[in-house]
Amino acid sequence: MPRNSSGTGYRAAQLVLVIVAIVAMGAGPFAARAHAAQSVPKVVLIVGPAGGATPYYRRLADEAAAAALKLTPNVVKVYSPDATWPAVKAALKGASIVVYLGHGNGWPSIYRSSLYPPTQNGFGLNPHAGAADSHQYFGEALIGSEIKLAKDAVVIFSHLCYASGNTEPGLAEGTLDQAQQRVDNYAAGFMRAGAGAVIADSFLAPRYYVTSVLRGKRTIDSIWKNAPNRNDHFLSFASQRTRGAIAQMDPDNVDSGFHRSLVTRGKLTSSQVLNSAMGRRDPLPGVEPVVEPTLAGLGVTFGAPDLTAPPTAGAKTKLTLPVAADAAALLPTELMVATRWDRLDGGAAPAPKPAPKPAPGSSAAPAGQGAVTGNDPGTTAVDSAPVDLVVPEQAGEVVAPVRAAKLKTGGISVPVTVPSSPGLYRLVATIHQPDGAAFDASTQALVPALVVRVTGALTATYTAPATALAVAGTPFSIDVRVANLGRNTWGQAVQSHAVGSAEIEPARRATLVARWVDLGGGLVAPAPAPSGGPEAAPTAAGTVATSILPAAFAPGSSIAVDFQLVAPAAAGEYLLVLDVVDPKTGSLAAAGVPPGIIRVTVVR
Repeated sequence: MPRNSSGTGYRAAQLVLVIVAIVAMGAGPFAARAHAAQSVPKVVLIVGPAGGATPYYRRLADEAAAAALKLTPNVVKVYSPDATWPAVKAALKGASIVVYLGHGNGWPSIYRSSLYPPTQNGFGLNPHAGAADSHQYFGEALIGSEIKLAKDAVVIFSHLCYASGNTEPGLAEGTLDQAQQRVDNYAAGFMRAGAGAVIADSFLAPRYYVTSVLRGKRTIDSIWKNAPNRNDHFLSFASQRTRGAIAQMDPDNVDSGFHRSLVTRGKLTSSQVLNSAMGRRDPLPGVEPVVEPTLAGLGVTFGAPDLTAPPTAGAKTKLTLPVAADAAALLPTELMVATRWDRLDGGAAPAPKPAPKPAPGSSAAPAGQGAVTGNDPGTTAVDSAPVDLVVPEQAGEVVAPVRAAKLKTGGISVPVTVPSSPGLYRLVATIHQPDGAAFDASTQALVPALVVRVTGALTATYTAPATALAVAGTPFSIDVRVANLGRNTWGQAVQSHAVGSAEIEPARRATLVARWVDLGGGLVAPAPAPSGGPEAAPTAAGTVATSILPAAFAPGSSIAVDFQLVAPAAAGEYLLVLDVVDPKTGSLAAAGVPPGIIRVTVVR
C-alpha cells in the first residue's frame, strides 16, 4: 500500500507537472492574444461633403480601409452625407489613426484678419445627417476640447486645403512664413486632442500612410520622408502652437508649392502608436448610432419666412422666421440659425472675387460672401481645381450658424447677405443648438424655404392687369403700380449749392413709358397724346405714352399711376410694353430689366 500510494502520488505529481508545462507553453501566446485584444489600433476614416469630389474621396477612403483591415480589425468609416459632428466625435474616441478627406479651412487666409478657432483648422462636416449639399466647419476649439484620441495617435489630412501650408485652387499661396503658420495652426487642435503626429498630403492617397503606420516598423518621420511623392526639399521649424513639437515641410520647390507637411512630438515611432492603442475588437466594429437632437414632435412650428428689405443684389437684410407664441418656449434660449442661397434658374452661384491677402494680425475685414462679424465665410475659390486636389467651394455651400435674435412679435431673425448676382434663388435656413450643432433632418423639414428673386442695381417691377379691352382710337386708362427695387435712385431732387440762384439744379424725374406693339406686325397708327401735347410719331416699335414719376424716386419706393392712354386706330391684338426711362441711365429695359407687358384687345 505504501508503494502503491507512493506510485500514485508520483504519477499525480507528474500529471500536475505536465499540465503546468502545457499551461506554461500556452501562456505566452495566450497572454499576447489577450494583450492584443486590449490594444487593437482603431482606424477612423472620415469623408466630409466636398461636392463633386465626394465620390472620389470615398473611394480613396475605402482603399485605405481595405488595406487597414488586413492589419487591424477595428476600422470605422464615417462618410458624407452622414458625417456629422456628433457621429465623428463618437467615432474618434480612442482612435490611433485618423484619416480625413474633405474641405479645409485654415489660417492665414483672405477671409479673416486673425485666427478663428471655432471654425478653422478642423473638419468640414455635414450639418445634419443627409445634408450632402452643404457643410459646416468644426474648428480647433472643438477638436482640442471635445475629442480624445489614443496617445500618440497619427492624424492624416488627405487632399485638403490649408493643412499642408497651401491655400485653395485659384488663390495665391502666399509666402513661406504664411505656409508655416498654416501647418502649425492646423495641427494644434489635434495635438491637444492627443495626437503625436499630424501628416498633411494634398495629393498622395492615404492608404500609404495608414499601412505604413500599422506595420509598426519605422518612425513616423521616416514614413513621411520616404513617401512616393517626396520632393526632397525638406525644411523644419519649431512649432509655435504646440510645445515641444517640430514641424516639417517638403514643398514642390524650395519655397513654393506647399503640399506636404508633418508635425510630430519627438521621435515618434509607429510601434509606439500601436502600443498606445486603446481600442478593443468589438463583435461588430464601429460606433454606436448617434441620436441627433430634434425639435420634431414637440409642437414647434415655423411660419412662412420673409425678408425685412428688398432682395437687391449684394444688400444686407434680415430673414425672419415666425414661430407660434405657444411654441417659442420650446426653443433653446440661444438658438442659432444658418442660411444658404441655392440658385434655381440655372445660373452659377455667385463667387466672391479673392481680395488681397491681409498680413497676419492686420485689421482687414473678411472678404467674400457671408463675411459677417462672427460668421465664418468658409473657403471659396473661383478657379477650377487641379486633378486630385480638393474642389473649390461654391458660394452658398458653407453652413455658418449665427445667433438668432428673438422678435417681440414672435419668431426669430438672423442677418443675411443677398447674393451679388441677380436671379432666382431658394433661401434655406437650418436650425442649430447654442453650440452650433444642427438639429436633425426632421427638425430642418419644419422650416419652410423662401424663394427669392434677387434684383440688380437697376430693377423695376410693374403691377398691372395681364389683359385689357379698349375701343379703337378712344381714350382709356389702366391702373399700374411701378416699384423701384434696385439700389439706385431714379432721377434726383432739386440741388442747391448755396452759392446763388444760378447754382440751383432743377429736379430730374424718371418717366413711366408705354409702347404699343402690334402683334399683327404692322405699324401703330398715330394717336393724340392724352395730355393734349404733340402726337407720338408712328414707328416700328409703336407709339409712346408717358407718365412722369416723382423726383428722386428712392429704392424700395412704389407708386400707383392712373395711366391715361389712347387705343390704336386699328382693331386687333396688341402688347402694351411698360418701361422706366431714368434721366441718368436711360431705358431700364435696354439695360436688361424685364418690362411690364399687358395684352390689349382693341375692338371697333
